[in-house]
Amino acid sequence: MMKRNLFLLMVLANLAWVQSPVWAASPSAEQLAARMLDRIHEATAVPEGQGQRVVNIFFDPDCPYCHKLYNDLRPWVGKDNLQLRWIPVAVLTPSSMTKAAAILQAPNRLQAFYENENNYDLNASGSPGGGIDPAKVVEPQTRKWIDANDAVLKRAGIYYAIPLVVFSDKAGKAELFIGAPQSADQLRAMLASVR
Repeated sequence: MMKRNLFLLMVLANLAWVQSPVWAASPSAEQLAARMLDRIHEATAVPEGQGQRVVNIFFDPDCPYCHKLYNDLRPWVGKDNLQLRWIPVAVLTPSSMTKAAAILQAPNRLQAFYENENNYDLNASGSPGGGIDPAKVVEPQTRKWIDANDAVLKRAGIYYAIPLVVFSDKAGKAELFIGAPQSADQLRAMLASVR
């Protein structure tokens, strides 16, 4: 079952950078995005940047497509009044929870997040994915934070679709994007539309 879920996750995450629901039936992508934004205050994030234009990014520390999105966003950090809010979830691998915990339990969460991404596939434990060493102990509060992050996805009816980007556009409409962009132009257009 785990292999099947991993395969489905990879298929979903590799979808074109599209604005569409995970499945063809209702609700619409806008409705899913609105559900998520209504509950985004329940999520524990690692903020990057100080801007007023907020982009929420659900990521798994072991997700290769999340890592690609991280790399693609580097030129945008600190520009155009953008704030990236990286929201760790634990849905991909057995080490996802302990790596997400290592990020959230660190004295400097942003630095721990950078360690995970900048050393991707280079971690000392030899486990695939993120470069941060997994936490030896997941503190109860940390588990609650990660479970709450996962719940924001699940309450919206979205499972294992990461990376997932959600924000309000300039018209105030909730927007949802799944996967890593296929081009710099797609990423630029998405970021330009953020309110």
